[in-house]
Amino acid sequence: MDISGRHAVKGIYQMVCAAVSARVSPERIEKILSVRMLPRSSKSVDINTVADLIADASLGLPGTVVAESGDLYNLEVWRAKSILGRDFKYPETIAERTAVELAHHISLAGRRLITDGGDHDRDS
Repeated sequence: MDISGRHAVKGIYQMVCAAVSARVSPERIEKILSVRMLPRSSKSVDINTVADLIADASLGLPGTVVAESGDLYNLEVWRAKSILGRDFKYPETIAERTAVELAHHISLAGRRLITDGGDHDRDS
């Protein structure tokens, strides 16, 4: 799971959440089961906005949600689980880190498409 766009542009947060459902071994991604991108615009962003976006993007997907700690405001794992209402963890294995990195590239590309037509000469 990854969310791009948690910074305001002209007073609006144009976010894209990417959910990558994958079967992983400790060292690698074994199989990508599905990929989802969910855009959302908001005038403000807080933990509730982020939790709702993650919940909507992962709706119906089995397994544990894995995301970088910054995406959930560095909450302790037990708090993130409580807020999301499902199993959650921060990436620990090479495969989990690779899956989160894949989700990051997908969310960033999706956000670029909706904000500037894919012009990727700029850094985000």
